[in-house]
Amino acid sequence: MCTFITLFLPTSFPHVEAAAIMERSGRRLFAQDSPSLQAAVGLGWQPWLSAAHCDCGTALASALAEPEWKGDAERWRKKGWSEAKIARALAEQLARHAQDQQVRRDEALGDAGQWLQRIDALLQSGAARIGLLVRDYDGSVDARQPAPPERHWSRNQLAAADLLGFAPGTLHWIERG
Repeated sequence: MCTFITLFLPTSFPHVEAAAIMERSGRRLFAQDSPSLQAAVGLGWQPWLSAAHCDCGTALASALAEPEWKGDAERWRKKGWSEAKIARALAEQLARHAQDQQVRRDEALGDAGQWLQRIDALLQSGAARIGLLVRDYDGSVDARQPAPPERHWSRNQLAAADLLGFAPGTLHWIERG
């Protein structure tokens, strides 16, 4: 299973301009030929994939996917460690885990910040609204998919943390303003 980000742009928005905006930040646009997505959004919209292969590991819609921390207490008990020694080791493990999580959150906010810059550039270049869909696909991205639920955002109310909290599989419409 792979994660893909689909960017929906009005068909009237010049592809050359959209491609230039995305390329300035290290992304490219690839037309997504998906009859089910096209049916969900209508003829005035073009779905574009934002990466050649997949977007696995993206920060978008990642807030709910934070890995759960599991300590090694049971393994250490089986080795005969004392409860005091286990408590110290667990505290060290938990501290390292918290540091790792903070680094991941900082990196995710950086990635989300880049997406906000792309969104701003697209909206400032004439798109009244754009759509973002982060979805896991088990097969081809062009395969028949159910119509995604939708959520609407005003750009002036959208922060980087909101991008991290996007519901996976939901089409997020972002409008100027």
